[in-house]
Amino acid sequence: MFRQARRRLTLLYIGLFAFVLGVFSVVFYVGFRTVLGPAFDVAPDLSTAQAAGLAYRVALERVGIALIVANIVTVGLVGTVAWILANRTLRPIRDAHARQRRFVADASHEMRTPLAAIRATAESGLEQATTAEAMRRGMTTIVASTERLTRITNDLLLLARTDDRILGSPAEPFDLSVTVAESIATFHLAQPGSRPSRVNLAPDLRVGGDPAITERIVTNLFDNAFRYGGPAVSVTVATSATEREALVEVSDNGPGIATVDLARIFEPFFRVRADAGSPEGNGLGLAIARSLAERTGGRLTVSSQPGIGSTFRLTLPRLR
Repeated sequence: MFRQARRRLTLLYIGLFAFVLGVFSVVFYVGFRTVLGPAFDVAPDLSTAQAAGLAYRVALERVGIALIVANIVTVGLVGTVAWILANRTLRPIRDAHARQRRFVADASHEMRTPLAAIRATAESGLEQATTAEAMRRGMTTIVASTERLTRITNDLLLLARTDDRILGSPAEPFDLSVTVAESIATFHLAQPGSRPSRVNLAPDLRVGGDPAITERIVTNLFDNAFRYGGPAVSVTVATSATEREALVEVSDNGPGIATVDLARIFEPFFRVRADAGSPEGNGLGLAIARSLAERTGGRLTVSSQPGIGSTFRLTLPRLR
Protein backbone atom coordinates (compact mmCIF):
# COMPACT_ATOMS: atom_id res chain seq x y z
CA MET A 1 0.00 0.00 0.00
CA PHE A 2 2.76 2.45 0.94
CA ARG A 3 4.78 1.48 -2.14
CA GLN A 4 1.82 2.25 -4.39
CA ALA A 5 1.20 5.53 -2.57
CA ARG A 6 4.86 6.54 -2.97
CA ARG A 7 4.78 5.74 -6.68
CA ARG A 8 1.54 7.65 -7.13
CA LEU A 9 2.87 10.71 -5.28
CA THR A 10 6.12 10.66 -7.28
CA LEU A 11 4.23 10.65 -10.58
CA LEU A 12 1.92 13.33 -9.22
CA TYR A 13 4.79 15.65 -8.32
CA ILE A 14 6.51 15.06 -11.67
CA GLY A 15 3.28 15.94 -13.42
CA LEU A 16 2.84 19.02 -11.24
CA PHE A 17 6.40 20.19 -11.98
CA ALA A 18 5.86 19.75 -15.72
CA PHE A 19 2.58 21.64 -15.42
CA VAL A 20 4.31 24.50 -13.58
CA LEU A 21 7.02 24.75 -16.23
CA GLY A 22 4.41 24.76 -18.97
CA VAL A 23 2.32 27.49 -17.36
CA PHE A 24 5.37 29.61 -16.60
CA SER A 25 6.66 29.26 -20.16
CA VAL A 26 3.34 30.22 -21.71
CA VAL A 27 2.81 33.23 -19.44
CA PHE A 28 6.39 34.44 -19.82
CA TYR A 29 6.29 34.02 -23.61
CA VAL A 30 3.10 36.04 -23.90
CA GLY A 31 4.42 38.72 -21.57
CA PHE A 32 7.84 38.82 -23.23
CA ARG A 33 6.31 39.16 -26.68
CA THR A 34 4.06 41.94 -25.47
CA VAL A 35 6.67 44.05 -23.70
CA LEU A 36 9.19 43.85 -26.54
CA GLY A 37 6.79 45.44 -28.98
CA PRO A 38 7.97 48.82 -30.37
CA ALA A 39 5.70 50.94 -28.21
CA PHE A 40 8.13 53.64 -27.14
CA ASP A 41 9.38 56.81 -28.92
CA VAL A 42 13.00 57.70 -29.48
CA ALA A 43 13.93 61.40 -29.69
CA PRO A 44 15.38 62.37 -33.09
CA ASP A 45 18.37 64.14 -31.56
CA LEU A 46 19.69 60.93 -29.93
CA SER A 47 22.63 59.12 -31.43
CA THR A 48 22.44 55.48 -32.45
CA ALA A 49 24.32 54.36 -29.31
CA GLN A 50 22.03 56.41 -27.07
CA ALA A 51 18.93 55.06 -28.79
CA ALA A 52 20.22 51.51 -28.42
CA GLY A 53 20.97 52.04 -24.73
CA LEU A 54 17.48 53.47 -24.13
CA ALA A 55 15.88 50.56 -25.97
CA TYR A 56 18.01 48.15 -23.93
CA ARG A 57 16.92 49.67 -20.61
CA VAL A 58 13.25 49.76 -21.62
CA ALA A 59 13.48 46.13 -22.76
CA LEU A 60 15.02 45.06 -19.45
CA GLU A 61 12.32 46.88 -17.50
CA ARG A 62 9.61 45.21 -19.53
CA VAL A 63 11.24 41.79 -19.29
CA GLY A 64 11.29 42.26 -15.50
CA ILE A 65 7.61 43.15 -15.56
CA ALA A 66 6.91 40.06 -17.68
CA LEU A 67 8.80 37.89 -15.18
CA ILE A 68 6.88 39.36 -12.24
CA VAL A 69 3.55 38.78 -13.97
CA ALA A 70 4.56 35.24 -14.95
CA ASN A 71 5.70 34.48 -11.39
CA ILE A 72 2.52 35.85 -9.82
CA VAL A 73 0.25 33.93 -12.19
CA THR A 74 2.29 30.73 -11.84
CA VAL A 75 2.55 30.90 -8.04
CA GLY A 76 -1.16 31.58 -7.70
CA LEU A 77 -2.11 28.74 -10.03
CA VAL A 78 0.37 26.31 -8.50
CA GLY A 79 -0.77 27.24 -5.00
CA THR A 80 -4.37 26.44 -5.92
CA VAL A 81 -3.43 23.15 -7.56
CA ALA A 82 -1.12 22.22 -4.65
CA TRP A 83 -3.91 22.92 -2.14
CA ILE A 84 -6.28 20.65 -4.02
CA LEU A 85 -3.68 17.89 -4.43
CA ALA A 86 -2.57 18.14 -0.79
CA ASN A 87 -6.17 17.80 0.33
CA ARG A 88 -6.61 14.72 -1.86
CA THR A 89 -3.32 13.25 -0.64
CA LEU A 90 -4.00 13.85 3.05
CA ARG A 91 -7.63 12.70 3.01
CA PRO A 92 -6.75 8.96 3.10
CA ILE A 93 -4.19 9.65 5.84
CA ARG A 94 -6.77 11.58 7.85
CA ASP A 95 -9.33 8.82 7.35
CA ALA A 96 -6.77 6.16 8.32
CA HIS A 97 -5.89 8.14 11.45
CA ALA A 98 -9.56 8.38 12.38
CA ARG A 99 -10.02 4.64 11.82
CA GLN A 100 -6.93 3.92 13.90
CA ARG A 101 -8.22 6.03 16.80
CA ARG A 102 -11.61 4.32 16.60
CA PHE A 103 -9.89 0.93 16.40
CA VAL A 104 -7.80 1.62 19.53
CA ALA A 105 -10.85 2.90 21.39
CA ASP A 106 -12.91 -0.15 20.42
CA ALA A 107 -10.09 -2.56 21.30
CA SER A 108 -9.69 -0.90 24.70
CA HIS A 109 -13.41 -1.15 25.31
CA GLU A 110 -13.49 -4.84 24.39
CA MET A 111 -10.54 -5.64 26.66
CA ARG A 112 -11.77 -3.54 29.56
CA THR A 113 -14.76 -5.78 30.30
CA PRO A 114 -12.86 -9.06 30.91
CA LEU A 115 -10.08 -7.17 32.73
CA ALA A 116 -12.66 -5.59 35.03
CA ALA A 117 -14.19 -9.00 35.71
CA ILE A 118 -10.77 -10.47 36.57
CA ARG A 119 -9.90 -7.60 38.89
CA ALA A 120 -13.26 -7.53 40.65
CA THR A 121 -13.18 -11.30 41.22
CA ALA A 122 -9.60 -11.24 42.50
CA GLU A 123 -10.25 -8.29 44.84
CA SER A 124 -13.37 -9.96 46.19
CA GLY A 125 -11.41 -13.12 46.92
CA LEU A 126 -8.67 -11.16 48.69
CA GLU A 127 -10.94 -8.97 50.80
CA GLN A 128 -13.53 -11.51 51.90
CA ALA A 129 -13.34 -14.90 53.52
CA THR A 130 -14.89 -17.15 50.93
CA THR A 131 -15.86 -20.80 50.82
CA ALA A 132 -14.29 -23.30 48.47
CA GLU A 133 -17.37 -23.16 46.24
CA ALA A 134 -17.23 -19.36 46.03
CA MET A 135 -13.54 -19.54 45.25
CA ARG A 136 -14.27 -22.06 42.49
CA ARG A 137 -16.86 -19.75 40.96
CA GLY A 138 -14.38 -16.89 41.10
CA MET A 139 -11.70 -18.94 39.39
CA THR A 140 -14.20 -19.95 36.72
CA THR A 141 -14.96 -16.28 36.05
CA ILE A 142 -11.27 -15.46 35.82
CA VAL A 143 -10.61 -18.33 33.42
CA ALA A 144 -13.55 -17.32 31.19
CA SER A 145 -12.39 -13.71 31.12
CA THR A 146 -8.85 -14.79 30.34
CA GLU A 147 -10.08 -16.94 27.47
CA ARG A 148 -11.99 -13.96 26.07
CA LEU A 149 -8.87 -11.80 26.27
CA THR A 150 -6.91 -14.53 24.53
CA ARG A 151 -9.44 -14.71 21.69
CA ILE A 152 -9.36 -10.94 21.24
CA THR A 153 -5.55 -10.89 21.26
CA ASN A 154 -5.30 -13.75 18.75
CA ASP A 155 -7.85 -12.11 16.45
CA LEU A 156 -6.03 -8.77 16.64
CA LEU A 157 -2.75 -10.48 15.80
CA LEU A 158 -4.32 -12.30 12.86
CA LEU A 159 -5.89 -9.08 11.59
CA ALA A 160 -2.55 -7.23 11.84
CA ARG A 161 -0.74 -10.04 10.01
CA THR A 162 -3.25 -10.05 7.15
CA ASP A 163 -2.89 -6.27 6.79
CA ASP A 164 0.91 -6.65 6.61
CA ARG A 165 0.62 -9.32 3.90
CA ILE A 166 2.83 -11.81 5.76
CA LEU A 167 0.24 -14.47 6.47
CA GLY A 168 -0.12 -17.83 4.84
CA SER A 169 1.79 -20.04 2.45
CA PRO A 170 2.38 -19.54 -1.29
CA ALA A 171 -0.68 -19.84 -3.52
CA GLU A 172 -1.63 -23.35 -4.59
CA PRO A 173 -4.43 -24.73 -6.74
CA PHE A 174 -7.33 -26.41 -4.94
CA ASP A 175 -10.99 -27.30 -5.48
CA LEU A 176 -13.10 -24.58 -3.90
CA SER A 177 -16.21 -26.75 -3.58
CA VAL A 178 -14.27 -29.45 -1.74
CA THR A 179 -12.83 -26.90 0.70
CA VAL A 180 -16.27 -25.38 1.31
CA ALA A 181 -17.78 -28.84 1.91
CA GLU A 182 -15.04 -29.63 4.43
CA SER A 183 -15.63 -26.27 6.15
CA ILE A 184 -19.35 -27.00 6.47
CA ALA A 185 -18.75 -30.47 7.88
CA THR A 186 -16.17 -29.19 10.38
CA PHE A 187 -18.45 -26.38 11.54
CA HIS A 188 -21.47 -28.62 12.12
CA LEU A 189 -19.28 -31.17 13.86
CA ALA A 190 -18.09 -28.47 16.26
CA GLN A 191 -21.64 -27.08 16.62
CA PRO A 192 -23.85 -30.16 16.90
CA GLY A 193 -26.91 -28.11 17.79
CA SER A 194 -26.81 -26.04 14.61
CA ARG A 195 -29.42 -26.61 11.93
CA PRO A 196 -28.13 -28.50 8.85
CA SER A 197 -27.28 -26.26 5.92
CA ARG A 198 -28.61 -26.51 2.41
CA VAL A 199 -25.71 -27.02 0.01
CA ASN A 200 -25.39 -26.53 -3.75
CA LEU A 201 -21.78 -26.94 -4.83
CA ALA A 202 -20.50 -26.77 -8.39
CA PRO A 203 -18.06 -29.54 -9.35
CA ASP A 204 -14.43 -29.08 -10.38
CA LEU A 205 -14.12 -25.45 -9.25
CA ARG A 206 -10.35 -24.89 -9.16
CA VAL A 207 -8.98 -21.68 -7.70
CA GLY A 208 -5.57 -20.43 -6.62
CA GLY A 209 -4.79 -19.50 -3.04
CA ASP A 210 -4.59 -21.07 0.38
CA PRO A 211 -7.31 -23.62 1.24
CA ALA A 212 -6.76 -23.07 4.99
CA ILE A 213 -7.44 -19.35 4.61
CA THR A 214 -10.54 -20.03 2.50
CA GLU A 215 -11.78 -22.48 5.13
CA ARG A 216 -11.29 -19.82 7.82
CA ILE A 217 -13.32 -17.31 5.80
CA VAL A 218 -16.22 -19.71 5.22
CA THR A 219 -16.18 -20.76 8.89
CA ASN A 220 -16.35 -17.11 9.97
CA LEU A 221 -19.33 -16.54 7.67
CA PHE A 222 -21.07 -19.62 9.06
CA ASP A 223 -20.39 -18.58 12.63
CA ASN A 224 -21.74 -15.10 11.95
CA ALA A 225 -24.93 -16.44 10.33
CA PHE A 226 -25.77 -18.88 13.13
CA ARG A 227 -24.84 -16.56 16.01
CA TYR A 228 -26.92 -13.63 14.79
CA GLY A 229 -29.67 -15.67 13.13
CA GLY A 230 -30.43 -17.85 16.14
CA PRO A 231 -31.04 -21.60 16.37
CA ALA A 232 -33.91 -21.52 13.87
CA VAL A 233 -31.94 -19.81 11.10
CA SER A 234 -31.60 -21.58 7.77
CA VAL A 235 -28.28 -21.23 5.96
CA THR A 236 -27.71 -21.97 2.27
CA VAL A 237 -24.27 -22.39 0.74
CA ALA A 238 -23.63 -22.37 -3.00
CA THR A 239 -20.59 -22.24 -5.24
CA SER A 240 -20.60 -21.16 -8.85
CA ALA A 241 -18.20 -19.91 -11.51
CA THR A 242 -17.82 -17.32 -14.20
CA GLU A 243 -15.16 -17.29 -16.90
CA ARG A 244 -12.50 -15.81 -14.60
CA GLU A 245 -13.86 -16.04 -11.04
CA ALA A 246 -15.26 -18.54 -8.57
CA LEU A 247 -17.97 -17.54 -6.14
CA VAL A 248 -19.08 -18.77 -2.71
CA GLU A 249 -22.43 -17.53 -1.41
CA VAL A 250 -23.49 -17.99 2.21
CA SER A 251 -27.13 -16.93 2.60
CA ASP A 252 -29.41 -16.96 5.63
CA ASN A 253 -32.99 -16.06 6.45
CA GLY A 254 -32.06 -14.25 9.65
CA PRO A 255 -32.96 -10.73 10.79
CA GLY A 256 -30.87 -9.08 8.07
CA ILE A 257 -28.71 -5.97 8.28
CA ALA A 258 -29.97 -2.40 8.16
CA THR A 259 -28.79 -0.30 5.23
CA VAL A 260 -27.05 2.16 7.55
CA ASP A 261 -24.97 -0.70 9.00
CA LEU A 262 -23.92 -2.30 5.70
CA ALA A 263 -21.16 0.25 5.11
CA ARG A 264 -19.55 -0.58 8.47
CA ILE A 265 -20.21 -4.31 8.72
CA PHE A 266 -16.57 -5.19 7.90
CA GLU A 267 -15.01 -2.65 10.28
CA PRO A 268 -13.13 -4.12 13.27
CA PHE A 269 -15.21 -4.30 16.48
CA PHE A 270 -18.38 -3.16 14.72
CA ARG A 271 -21.44 -5.20 15.68
CA VAL A 272 -24.96 -4.74 14.41
CA ARG A 273 -26.23 -5.59 17.87
CA ALA A 274 -24.16 -4.44 20.83
CA ASP A 275 -26.82 -4.54 23.54
CA ALA A 276 -26.93 -6.82 26.55
CA GLY A 277 -28.83 -9.49 24.61
CA SER A 278 -26.50 -9.55 21.63
CA PRO A 279 -24.60 -12.75 20.78
CA GLU A 280 -21.17 -13.18 22.31
CA GLY A 281 -18.33 -11.92 20.14
CA ASN A 282 -15.79 -9.18 19.68
CA GLY A 283 -16.76 -7.87 16.24
CA LEU A 284 -13.57 -9.04 14.51
CA GLY A 285 -14.83 -12.07 12.56
CA LEU A 286 -16.02 -10.27 9.43
CA ALA A 287 -13.08 -7.85 9.46
CA ILE A 288 -10.70 -10.81 9.52
CA ALA A 289 -12.69 -12.59 6.80
CA ARG A 290 -12.47 -9.61 4.43
CA SER A 291 -8.75 -9.11 5.13
CA LEU A 292 -8.11 -12.80 4.45
CA ALA A 293 -10.11 -12.61 1.21
CA GLU A 294 -8.08 -9.64 0.00
CA ARG A 295 -4.90 -11.42 1.13
CA THR A 296 -5.65 -14.23 -1.33
CA GLY A 297 -6.52 -11.89 -4.20
CA GLY A 298 -10.29 -12.11 -3.71
CA ARG A 299 -13.02 -9.95 -2.27
CA LEU A 300 -15.85 -10.32 0.23
CA THR A 301 -19.12 -8.43 -0.15
CA VAL A 302 -22.57 -8.52 1.44
CA SER A 303 -26.14 -7.73 0.49
CA SER A 304 -29.01 -7.78 2.95
CA GLN A 305 -32.63 -6.84 3.55
CA PRO A 306 -33.91 -6.34 7.11
CA GLY A 307 -36.37 -9.06 8.06
CA ILE A 308 -35.48 -11.22 5.04
CA GLY A 309 -31.85 -12.22 5.45
CA SER A 310 -28.29 -11.64 4.28
CA THR A 311 -25.99 -13.02 1.61
CA PHE A 312 -22.20 -12.90 1.88
CA ARG A 313 -20.26 -13.45 -1.35
CA LEU A 314 -16.64 -14.57 -1.49
CA THR A 315 -15.05 -14.16 -4.92
CA LEU A 316 -11.69 -15.78 -5.77
CA PRO A 317 -9.60 -15.94 -8.97
CA ARG A 318 -10.42 -19.06 -10.95
CA LEU A 319 -7.88 -21.39 -12.54
CA ARG A 320 -8.71 -22.87 -15.94
